[in-house]
Amino acid sequence: MNKKLRFWVIGIALALLLIGPALTSAQDAASLELWTFVNTHARWWREQADRYKQEVNPNFDLNVVEIAYTDLHDRLLISLQSGGVGAPDIADIEQGRFGSFLRGGDPGLVPLNDMLESGGFTDQLVASREALYTYNGITYGIEHALTPVVLYYRADIWEGAGYDPQTFETWDDFVTAAKAIVADNPGVVPLPVFGDLHQVLLRQRGGDYFNADGEVTIDSELSIDTMNWLLNLIDEGVGAQPPDGDALWAAFKDGTLIAQVGADWYAGFFKDNAPELEGKWKAAPLPAWEPGGIRTSVYGGTGAAVIKTSPNADVALDFLKFSMLSVEGNVRRFELTNLFPPFIPAMDNERLHAADPYFSGQDLGALFAEVGPEAPAQYQSPYRSQLNDLYTAAYQDIIDRNRTPEDVFAEIAQTTRDEMEFDS
Repeated sequence: MNKKLRFWVIGIALALLLIGPALTSAQDAASLELWTFVNTHARWWREQADRYKQEVNPNFDLNVVEIAYTDLHDRLLISLQSGGVGAPDIADIEQGRFGSFLRGGDPGLVPLNDMLESGGFTDQLVASREALYTYNGITYGIEHALTPVVLYYRADIWEGAGYDPQTFETWDDFVTAAKAIVADNPGVVPLPVFGDLHQVLLRQRGGDYFNADGEVTIDSELSIDTMNWLLNLIDEGVGAQPPDGDALWAAFKDGTLIAQVGADWYAGFFKDNAPELEGKWKAAPLPAWEPGGIRTSVYGGTGAAVIKTSPNADVALDFLKFSMLSVEGNVRRFELTNLFPPFIPAMDNERLHAADPYFSGQDLGALFAEVGPEAPAQYQSPYRSQLNDLYTAAYQDIIDRNRTPEDVFAEIAQTTRDEMEFDS
C-alpha cells in the first residue's frame, strides 16, 4: 500500500471512530409520550423516567401527560380505532375501562407475553391482577397495584368514643359501634356509601358483576342482598351518600365522614387532599361478613400498556421492564403513592414497612401484606365498561328509592346479555 493510500485509510478509520459514538447516541435517542389520569401515577412515572435516563439511556425522554379519566380513555379508544393517529407510546388504562378496548378484536396494544415469559416475570406478578389485562391468553398491560381494600378510620374519633375498629371481627360489630357514635354525635357519618362500594363488598362476599366464565351476574341474589344491606345502613343512619370533589374532603376534614372503605391507593388520596389530618387516621382489615370470613376485597387497578403503533415500542417495553418489573421501581411507587406492589419480589422489601406518620405511625405495608393473600378475584369482560356505565346511570334511582335493586340489576343484566348475544 502506498503512503498516500495508507494515510487515506487511517483517516477514514479515525473518522469512523470519532463519529461512531455520535451515531450510536442518535440511534439510542428516544422521546416518548405517556398518558395517565392519576396525579400520583404521573409523579412516579416522571421519577422513573429520570432514573431510566440516568441508569440506562442518557438520551431517553418521557413526556408525561395528565388527562382526565373519561377523556383519556375516550381519546385513546378513538385514536386506536383510527390506526393510532395521535396516540401516545404508553398509556395507563383503568381496569374498568380496559374491556372496551377488546370489543373490536385487535385492541391496538402490544402483547406482553414474550417479554413477561422470557424475563421470568410471569410468576413474579400476582396472577389475579394480570388477569384484568389478559384476554384470550394475551396479556396487554402490567398492573400498578395489588389494590387490597381496608377500612380507613379517624382513630381520634372512634377511639375517643371508646371503640377500636382493629377489634371489629364482623360488619355487625362495625354497625353496633357506629350506631352508638351517631347517637352521641348527630350528623357524623361512620360509612360513606359511594357508588362502587356495592361491587367492592360484593367481591368480599365472593361475587362480582361477571363470573369467571364471563357471564353476567350483577342480578344474582348475593348482589341484590348486598345493595339492600347498604340501603339499610343509610336508613339506620350509619351510612350516607358522600359529596363529590372538594366537598368530600371538607367533610373528612371537619369530622363529618369518619371512615372510608378504600384500597391501598386511597391512602395516597388522603395525604394529598387532607394533609392536615396527619396522625388522626389509622387502617384496619375490613370487617368480615361472618366470623372467620375474608377481611379484604379488591377495588380499582390500572395497567400500563404500550401502543402498537408507537415508533419506539421496543424502548417503551424496556422502560416498562425497568420501572414496573423491578424491586426498586415498585418500592418507589409505594413510597410515592401507597400502591402496594403486585410484583412479588418487592413485597418483603423493608422500605414497604416503614412507620407512616400520616396513619399514626402504622405500618400500612404490613397490613396490606396481611390481607393481600386472600384478596378475591375480579373478573374482566369486554362488556364490563358498558355494564358499569349502566349501573352508574341507575345508581341514584336506587339510592333515592325510585327503583329497587332487583328491578335495576335485572334490567342492566338483560341489556348486557342482549348486547353480548348480538355480538356473538
